[in-house]
Amino acid sequence: MGGVTPLQVLMEWRKHVRLACKAVKNVIPNAEIYVIGGAAENRLTIRSDIDILVVLPCTAPTFNEAIELRSRILEEAVKLGLPLYAPIELHIVGREELKKYVRKGKVISANKI
Repeated sequence: MGGVTPLQVLMEWRKHVRLACKAVKNVIPNAEIYVIGGAAENRLTIRSDIDILVVLPCTAPTFNEAIELRSRILEEAVKLGLPLYAPIELHIVGREELKKYVRKGKVISANKI
């Protein structure tokens, strides 16, 4: 038996988002979570990653803080069952930066996924 195909990964993107969101809430309970990029705009391909926007209730994190949060969230997501091959890309920003993402493209609340 072979491994997981890119098409199988693509077909499970919503499941991966739900696991990642649960991990975010476990690490940062008061964060807002959105799906952006190809998943939000219904233009995923087998080469796409799934962009998740994590909005902190405070100012934007420093580079090192964002790396630390990303690491903690992904570790938690793997504990919850997120496969290591899941193409999740976390964007961790402060409240003010949310406006920039809204201007750039479609932003969907992860609660609607």
